Amino acid sequence: MASRHYHPEPCAEAGCAKNALTGATRCWGHLADREAYVTGLGKNLVEAWLVEVDFSGRDLSSANLSGARMSKANLSGTILRNADLRLAFLDGADLRGADLTGADLEMAVLGGADISGAVLVEANAQRSNLVGVKGQHADFSRADLYYSRPGNADLREADFAGAHIQRAIFRRANLSGADLRGTQGAANFENANLEGTKR
Repeated sequence: MASRHYHPEPCAEAGCAKNALTGATRCWGHLADREAYVTGLGKNLVEAWLVEVDFSGRDLSSANLSGARMSKANLSGTILRNADLRLAFLDGADLRGADLTGADLEMAVLGGADISGAVLVEANAQRSNLVGVKGQHADFSRADLYYSRPGNADLREADFAGAHIQRAIFRRANLSGADLRGTQGAANFENANLEGTKR
């Protein structure tokens, strides 16, 4: 049986406490041919178990990754334009420089992820968990951040121009130098660093 987010199979490597990846019998750390594995995955990965997988620099545009478990995955420079990432787990993932233009991240979990320099233009991040993300110079322009939770996040110099931020919780976030011009809605900026923001 293939490992799924809600029904993961144990890694077949003796003594390993991790779960096997979807479409494999072993976890990423014990996978023999990682390149062949990633190349053969395709783009229909609903609820897939992809913990720690290295997708860096690959084209996953329009991929269906809804409900996928990609905790600590390497997605730096990955093209995820218009990808379906609803309910996906991206906690601790490396998304530096990733292109998430138009991606659907509704209710996705990105706690502790690094999205520095990532492009999230017109992305749907409603109700997403962005607690503690590193997001310097990330581009959220015209994104929908309704009820998202970027508390304690490092969002210095990030671009939120024209974004929908109604009920977003930026509590204790560092937004110094961020572009907040044209944002729509009332957000919670309690104890946030707003020094030098453009409004």
